[in-house]
Amino acid sequence: MLADRGIANVAVIPTIHTARSAETRTFGERKGILFIGGYNHTPNVDAVKWLCSDIMPLVWERLPDVKLTLLGSGPSQEVQDLASDRVSVPGYLRDVSPYFEQSRVFVAPIRFGAGLKGKIGQSLEFGLPVVTTPIGAEGFPLRSGENCLLAADAREFADAVIRLYSDEQTWSSFARASAEALREFGDEAVAVRIAQMLENLAVANRASS
Repeated sequence: MLADRGIANVAVIPTIHTARSAETRTFGERKGILFIGGYNHTPNVDAVKWLCSDIMPLVWERLPDVKLTLLGSGPSQEVQDLASDRVSVPGYLRDVSPYFEQSRVFVAPIRFGAGLKGKIGQSLEFGLPVVTTPIGAEGFPLRSGENCLLAADAREFADAVIRLYSDEQTWSSFARASAEALREFGDEAVAVRIAQMLENLAVANRASS
């Protein structure tokens, strides 16, 4: 759209994510499914409602003991009402690191919305394998079957969660691939882009003066 209006000097600065180098728990040491999102944002409310009403019942048919945690600030009453013996809604937490370090699968069933989804980057930072939708993956170099699983409907999504939760080889492969998926989003890589953006701006300013 900017190019159509004759604006050629455009730079995109993404959200910044750096993979953590600390030792993480293994597949066998982890359990549970995790989601995070601020619930004043409609796509996140839609995501958890769809997750709990259509996706998780299919997962629980195969994995009845798996617990789901819905992290995030400002859970509305309709989100709080999703809580049950298998669904936890903790509300705002100052430090969510333990949840990312202990959970086995991260889910982001985002059906609409725009831009990079910070929750995806956050999960990749922790090396926590992801199941998401094509919309949820937008902007990240995610390839289904290589470093994540993508699904467009409830049955596909549930099958993907079950596969990733149960398959240690696939899980471990995705966990190792997380750091590479974040390479262009690290602070050093983004710093280079910002420096180039400022240099281009300076050149443009000199040319117009």
